[in-house]
Amino acid sequence: MQLITPEWAEAYTSAWNNDPIIAKKLKRFNSVFKYSISDREDLTPVVIKVEKGVCTTYGTIDDFDPKEIEFDMWADTVSWQKVFNRDISVKKAMISKGFGFKGPKLKAMTNMGGFERSIEVMIEMDDVTV
Repeated sequence: MQLITPEWAEAYTSAWNNDPIIAKKLKRFNSVFKYSISDREDLTPVVIKVEKGVCTTYGTIDDFDPKEIEFDMWADTVSWQKVFNRDISVKKAMISKGFGFKGPKLKAMTNMGGFERSIEVMIEMDDVTV
């Protein structure tokens, strides 16, 4: 399945919700995330809503009020592929030049362990193409 599509979002939210590490690290966390591939205009960004560490809703950017989106994460195809190939660690990817991340810095830092794990879960998914 193609990364950053509704099909991917459905599989990703299921993987997220079944991960005990995320459940523990983000049990008090609420937010709305937007994910995109910056050089793929043909792919509409995907949005995922998290309540108390559980993904409760997902869809395309058109399904959400832009004011709801708290965190925005994007990268170009090459950068996403480096992460999926494990050529670069999740932590390094999140601060590398090819990745972009917007959102409240303090909230992100406080929940960094959960954020890192959420990207690991993404990488561990089967049959994802960038």
